[in-house]
Amino acid sequence: MPPLQDRSASRYTISSASMAETAFLVVIVLMAAGPVSGVIAWAHSSLSSMISLGGTQLESTRNLASQLIDAGEKIRTLEKKLGDSELELTKLRQEAKDVSKLRSLLSLKQSIDRHTIGADVTGRGPDNWYEQVTIDKGSRDNVQRGSAVVTSQGIVGQVISVKENTSVVRLVTDPEQKIGVVMPRINLPGVLKGNYKKPAVIEFIPVGSPVDIGDKVTCLGNGGIFPAGHPVGTVSMVRRDTNGTTLSIEVRLSENLYDLTHVLLVPPISI
Repeated sequence: MPPLQDRSASRYTISSASMAETAFLVVIVLMAAGPVSGVIAWAHSSLSSMISLGGTQLESTRNLASQLIDAGEKIRTLEKKLGDSELELTKLRQEAKDVSKLRSLLSLKQSIDRHTIGADVTGRGPDNWYEQVTIDKGSRDNVQRGSAVVTSQGIVGQVISVKENTSVVRLVTDPEQKIGVVMPRINLPGVLKGNYKKPAVIEFIPVGSPVDIGDKVTCLGNGGIFPAGHPVGTVSMVRRDTNGTTLSIEVRLSENLYDLTHVLLVPPISI
């Protein structure tokens, strides 16, 4: 058995070693704890920044969406106002156009030395869109079958049927509608025939006749129906017929038959 003094020294040495090991571990932990706490602090700081930034971006997005909605409402309001203004402008233009046409018809009425009747166009035949129109005057207004129908711009057609309150007008675009005409510049008469949407035609003009593109065509007026000298159209083409001995003359009509609103009826002189 070792002496007591030796046993005390041994315990002292062991205790000193244990204390040294413990101190070393503490130092290691503290050294390791330093970087970990830094990482934790960085992570906490980054998360806080992201949350703060996310909140800011969310608020910004909400504001932008609100602004877009407001802008959309303003655009729709302005578009509606613009649409209303354009509609109103269209109405005013149409009214001004109608007033101009009515003034022209009044002037024409005063210049014709025959009884005339003013009428409005109310519709077109569903089976014959371009060749017939319906007007709002009939036998109650003393409209007569065979009356000429004109505007200040030119010939429109002829009344072919009459009811009490309405009448049907066959337009000059109908091939069945024929009108005696003359080209005043060369005093050359002819018969004008409708050709649907295409220009009207004057046929059987002798070859060598000095007809030029741009020559005016007016009513001959020798049948007692259409007023003599009233505008019909303008020569738009001159070509030789297949027989080689006559000319076929195309005429661009003076009146736009697709935009008729007001017309003037001129009864035949014989009635």
